[in-house]
Amino acid sequence: MRRLLYLIALALALFLVRNPLSAQKQGWTYTPMPDIAYSTDLGLTLGAYCDFFHYGDGAEYPNFGHHISVVGAWASKGSHFVHVLGETKTLIPGYKLSGSMTYRKATASSFYGFNGIKSPYRREWDQNLSRGLAYYNIEREVLRTQLILQGPFPGGHRDSPLKWVAGLLFRKINLAPHSLGDYRDGSVASLYNNYVKVGLIRPGEASGGLSLTGQLGATWDSRDIEWVPNRGICAEAYLNACGDLAENGSNYLQAVLHFRHYVPIVFGRLTWAYHIGFQQQFAGSLPWYHLNEVSTLYYAHEESEGIGSRDTMRGVLYNRFAAAGYLWGNFELRARVFSVQWLGRQFDGVVNPFLDLTGITKYYRVDEQARYGALYQDRGKRLFASAGCGVKLHMNTNFILSVDLGRAFDKEVACTTVSMGTMYMF
Repeated sequence: MRRLLYLIALALALFLVRNPLSAQKQGWTYTPMPDIAYSTDLGLTLGAYCDFFHYGDGAEYPNFGHHISVVGAWASKGSHFVHVLGETKTLIPGYKLSGSMTYRKATASSFYGFNGIKSPYRREWDQNLSRGLAYYNIEREVLRTQLILQGPFPGGHRDSPLKWVAGLLFRKINLAPHSLGDYRDGSVASLYNNYVKVGLIRPGEASGGLSLTGQLGATWDSRDIEWVPNRGICAEAYLNACGDLAENGSNYLQAVLHFRHYVPIVFGRLTWAYHIGFQQQFAGSLPWYHLNEVSTLYYAHEESEGIGSRDTMRGVLYNRFAAAGYLWGNFELRARVFSVQWLGRQFDGVVNPFLDLTGITKYYRVDEQARYGALYQDRGKRLFASAGCGVKLHMNTNFILSVDLGRAFDKEVACTTVSMGTMYMF
């Protein structure tokens, strides 16, 4: 860990010396950086990324008119990815257009079964290389593209915080048994193989699928600063209508709600921030490989998985909860502990203690699961909590280095997680 911190410090120092354009607050700026990060979920990540911002004449700084982010990296726990994100608020006056494209392959993605702790968990089977075990792993490959348009309702002002939102999301997901060392594909004992064998994972969906999802709803955004808000609300309520392009019958409707609130206690210095998330399938047939995707209108990262990840609940085993419906909350106290000017740039240090909560609101194939004693335990607990603390370093507001450390209170789902990367969780 100490060596990793030295690498990050060195990369930041080189960036400051060699990147004078990032100090601009007008026109285009860019921040190329090595992508050196660590998380308990993904391991050590090595790659590169660059953020491009366009601030126009600077009158709206630190808010921006255009933003493009490009990142590509390899992670030591068996994954690699390329992610491109673009958004513009001025290309079409009065409308916000955003889109993303992602390719990610994980040779050791986590699969802990359906319905949280109703699936038994034996920690000694979780990537025990000395015994040739990777019982809770699968191979997962995702190609995803999304296009989103937001605009004012008829009769509404173009600057109103209330907007309609519509979009399309395409996903191609390939799945396969995990291979370990000299073992052949499918020869490793795994929970995935057992689910396929008994039929909890249907034959037509075992290897993944192809889908196109329409997204339609409304947003409210009254934040004063988009990436580092001191006050305001950012809320989204929308429906996902997913069509199965592979014709396996996996068509469904899903309701999604995100509510983020930023309350200033000492303006610019101390902010109470919280996020309430909810998603649930309410019609149709949900394929099992969509259970672990947390729906979003804005793919800030290459993945949006959970519950139990950097995007949903810190301190929980990655993808420990897989169900047809979730409710979760993230609560943070963000305290700015120092602000300095150096090399023509503004630096701010923030400490954010947090509490995360989650629960399952709708189980998935639970009656079928209950028929197999080795794959089911009758546990009724629905609410889980984790806590921890994070630190952030802002440079000129929109460049943010982040570290979060957390752990859940329930040992059946707990994992001490360390997440190092960029941006806030929400």
